[in-house]
Amino acid sequence: MKDTSRPRWMTLLKAAPILVCVLLLIWFLAAGDGISVDTILSYTPRNPVLAALLLLALYGVKSLTIVFPILLLQVAAGHLFPTGVALVVNLLGLVVDLTIPFWIGRASGSGLIQKLTKRFPKLEGLLGIQQNNTFFLSFFLRVINCLPGDVISMYLGATGTPYLTFLAGQMLGSLPSTICATVLGSSISDPLSPKFILALLLTILIAVSSSLFYYLYKKKTKKKSEPPTPSSDRDGGPPVS
Repeated sequence: MKDTSRPRWMTLLKAAPILVCVLLLIWFLAAGDGISVDTILSYTPRNPVLAALLLLALYGVKSLTIVFPILLLQVAAGHLFPTGVALVVNLLGLVVDLTIPFWIGRASGSGLIQKLTKRFPKLEGLLGIQQNNTFFLSFFLRVINCLPGDVISMYLGATGTPYLTFLAGQMLGSLPSTICATVLGSSISDPLSPKFILALLLTILIAVSSSLFYYLYKKKTKKKSEPPTPSSDRDGGPPVS
C-alpha cells in the first residue's frame, strides 16, 4: 500500500511549485494597474529592518511570477536605504530570487526541461555549453539577458547544475546592473542630478551591450553551424575531392 501511494505524493510535490507559479502569475495579472516603485514604497514599513524583510519577501514573490521586473525592487531599495545598505539588501534579494526558481527546477526534474525548451527555443542550444562549463553558462546567460531570469534559474536547476556554481555565475553576471539600479534608486528623487543621469545611462548601456553581445554570439554560432562551401578550381570546375 505504501509503495503505490508514494509515487502519487512525489507527483504532487513536483507539481506544487508549478501550481504556485501559475497562481501567483494570475494574481499579478489580475492586479490590473500593475506594480510600480511608488506602490512598493507605499506598503513599506518605516522600520528599516521590517522594510528590508518586506523587500526580501517581495523578491521571493517576484521569483515565482516570472513577469515581475526585478529593477523595481532594486530601485526601491536604493531609495529606501543608504546606498551601501541598499546594495546589501539587493544582493540578498538577488540570492532569494535566484534560489527559489532554481530549486523549483531541481524538484520538477527533467520533465521541466522539455517544457521550458518548447516554450523558450533559445534554451535548446545550451546543453552543449553547459556540459563544458556550467559556471560560464550561468554567468553568460545573466550577462546577455536574452531570457527571463527565473526561467534560466529553473532550467539550470532542472539540468542538475551545482547550486553554488550556478549562484556564483549568476551573481557575478548580475552585479553591474544591480549596482546601477541601486544607485539609480538612491537619486531617483532628483532625476536631473549627475548621479541619476550617470546611473541611468549606465543602465541603458548595459542593456544595449547585452543585446549586442547576444546578437554577435548568435551570429557566430550560426556561422559555425553552417556547412562549409565547396571549393572549386580556377576554371569553375567541380569541387576537388
